Amino acid sequence: MIALVDKSMYMKRVVSYTHYFSDINLLLKENLHQYSVIFINGYDNGNPMKVSYDILEKLWDFIDYGGILYGELINCEDFPSSRLFGFKQDFTVTNRRLEKLVISHDTQYCKKGQLLEWQGAFLTGFTFDTERLLDIGHFKETHQTSDEGQYPGIIVKKHGKGKTIFSTFSFLGNEQNWTLRPNWLWNAVVKWLQMEYHLPLQSIQPIIQKREKSDTKQTIDNGMDWFLKSGILPKEDGSLGVYENIHSIRSDVSKDRRPDCHSHTALLFYLYGEYAKDPEWTERSHRLLNYLFKAGYQDTDPNSATYGFWKWFQSPKSKPEQIFTDDNSWVTLVLLYLYRKTGQTIYKERGLLTAYALLNTQNKNGLRPECIREQELIEKGPAYFQNSIIASMNPHFEAIAHVAFIQAYYVTKDEKFLETAFKGTLTMLDNKSDLKFMYSKTAGYSRFLLSLADMYAVTKSDTILEGLYEVLDYLTENQHKQGGIEESDNPDPERYGTEDTGVFRMNGEGIADQLYTNNFLLMNVWEAWKATGDTKIKKIHEKLAHFLSNIQITSQRKEFDGGWMRSYHLDSGEYFGNNGDTGWGAYVIESGWTNAIILSGLILKELDQSLLD
Repeated sequence: MIALVDKSMYMKRVVSYTHYFSDINLLLKENLHQYSVIFINGYDNGNPMKVSYDILEKLWDFIDYGGILYGELINCEDFPSSRLFGFKQDFTVTNRRLEKLVISHDTQYCKKGQLLEWQGAFLTGFTFDTERLLDIGHFKETHQTSDEGQYPGIIVKKHGKGKTIFSTFSFLGNEQNWTLRPNWLWNAVVKWLQMEYHLPLQSIQPIIQKREKSDTKQTIDNGMDWFLKSGILPKEDGSLGVYENIHSIRSDVSKDRRPDCHSHTALLFYLYGEYAKDPEWTERSHRLLNYLFKAGYQDTDPNSATYGFWKWFQSPKSKPEQIFTDDNSWVTLVLLYLYRKTGQTIYKERGLLTAYALLNTQNKNGLRPECIREQELIEKGPAYFQNSIIASMNPHFEAIAHVAFIQAYYVTKDEKFLETAFKGTLTMLDNKSDLKFMYSKTAGYSRFLLSLADMYAVTKSDTILEGLYEVLDYLTENQHKQGGIEESDNPDPERYGTEDTGVFRMNGEGIADQLYTNNFLLMNVWEAWKATGDTKIKKIHEKLAHFLSNIQITSQRKEFDGGWMRSYHLDSGEYFGNNGDTGWGAYVIESGWTNAIILSGLILKELDQSLLD
């Protein structure tokens, strides 16, 4: 028989038990020798359980006579507890941040150095007279490390005929067991504990699964349901805007509001309205943008140095303080595209305010810094940036500005927009060795493709076309057999534990990024097909669309169901990646950048339309 002591009841999901106790003191009335295994979840309301001496005495006797005791997050400050479990607790409970778990030695189930993730509490301390199965430490690597852990994770101590198995972290009793990643490796650990330590455990069922074999219509419908059911819309009709994301670590809605996420989502809602012939979605699109106008995200004061620009988040400041090129360009692109489609004059007015603000701060080579600060504009004025050669040389920022200028040219026929975009695109093509990338070359090139595609569609330049194919060749070299682009060429593998880092470190890790690469590429490669009519490019889009449809999430959790997380491990077929980005993380579900852009790329294909139509 198996006894389970777990006030939280979370262990019930993975432990095969015969007798359940909500209070450990109930064991005082039990003959413990009737059990072969006893499980105790000691984590209660943020505190590790302190076990009374009377209980410890009974447990010690139980183990000496051959029983197996599994304990998790039990207070081990005193001698009786620490000697029972072989773990002496140094400090009070802490919560995992960037720490990972590492397999401590080779077995037939796992290999030494393999890395795992979890989320939740853990205890730090030292062991004695134990075998260490898992350790905790700070590891930059994604899958495997040669480094040793700093703290014990799971340990085994023999007593007489029996043994204790102790977890210093929230494992079997983890409230968020979807954070036990990668699922396949955790189940290998479960098998190890089952076979070698005789723990009656069940496999850990994934909360996040991929849909597989969805057709395009199902994928689109599931994605639109996510917007309505996940909580990402503060109000279902869109009148209060859209929140930024489902947080990578907390898995709740991040209630930040950003103009770029609004523009991506407004684009999607408009396109879906056309696709589904449902005017309510067109109205939602308009309400999202109207929220931005009314809430004062754009500087509309003609006497202001930042006139026309947008705050990049819901900032208490009245004026934009950090003017990011990509954020402002995305809003411009969408507003002017939607003006061309709907005739809404406010879209034209607001979009051109930003288009000219960008144009007036573009440099001689058609490029610009990735971010201009309000104080710089006040002190130096636009002429400083016009006459400067300072530029980000990063397609993440530069390319989207050029596409926004093409939209502005379509609306105004002002040749300066087209000339500047063309010159900037050529400058980047002529200086490819100087290009800068934020997360990966694959991510940067997926962004670059949009400006090359739309620029070729307008100019029919052979030089632009040659650059387009060079970018596509690089991307297809990294296209996995499943259709997704594998992240390659990290510009700074040592950058870890900060905002804005990749979800892989080294080539060959098999990670697909749906926040910066495959998401944008789906729409951008469609634009390249529409610009060139090359059936080879269309096939790239088809493979990528198939991949993204197959990895759309199905889950009982409404926050996840119908979305895409950022990092997907291609070989194991589950969402997993490097956790070094503390800002957006490996498991974020972004309203605009990910879900809206992917769905827009699918719908443009279904409508057989380009952003230039």
